[in-house]
Parts: sequence; C-alpha cells; structure tokens
Amino acid sequence: MKLLLILLFVWVFVGCECDSICEANRATKKLLSSNPSNERIIDYLNEYTGEAPGAATYGQFVNWGLINPDRFVAILNHPKITQRNLDLVVYKIADYGNHSEWCQIYSDLNKNENEKYVRDRLLGCNYGL
Repeated sequence: MKLLLILLFVWVFVGCECDSICEANRATKKLLSSNPSNERIIDYLNEYTGEAPGAATYGQFVNWGLINPDRFVAILNHPKITQRNLDLVVYKIADYGNHSEWCQIYSDLNKNENEKYVRDRLLGCNYGL
C-alpha cells in the first residue's frame, strides 16, 4: 500500500516529463496518423522546431515511410520538397541503418530527379551496377 501511495504522490506532484524530442515524436505521429495532404506534411517538415526536435521529426517521417512507401515517395517527389528535405531524409535513413528496406523500395525508382538523388545516396544497395 505504501508503494502505491508513493507512486501516486510522484505521479501527481512530478507528473510525466516529456522533453522537446518526445514532444516532436508525439506531434509527428499525430500528424501522420491524421492522413494530412502531402503539402501539409512538407510544410510540417519545414517548420523549424530546433535541431534535436527536427531530427526526431524526420526520424518519425522516415519510419512512417517504411509503412507507407508509395505516399513517402510521392511526398519526396512533390514540387515543394527542397534539397534540404532530401538531405535530411537521406541522413535519417543512414542514421537509422535500415538501408535494406529502403534499397528495396527504391530499387525500381529512377524516373524522377528526387528519386535518383535519394537512390544514389542509399548505402549498401546493389542495383546491378
């Protein structure tokens, strides 16, 4: 019973702490789960929230892209996507180390300039070169 009271006291007076990275992860998950337009996602990616929260945002976007590859590629091919967006996505793919999944997604994609840009920067892909 004492343990329960202590836990209740800590929860009531201290609360659950969530730093800026945690908040960025939550906000990004919430946005992506609401099925926004591609333009809204791009605008969200371009909102500056700080270096660490921004990295968390791109990390969530890359993880979401593994589940939604067609939509992810469509977003990266959108006219509003910038070179900075592409570089941050490629960096996050490299940071997370899930190249094999991305190599498979991009294996047949090389028609669009942005597809070529991302594809050429994926590490460890063997596209029969």
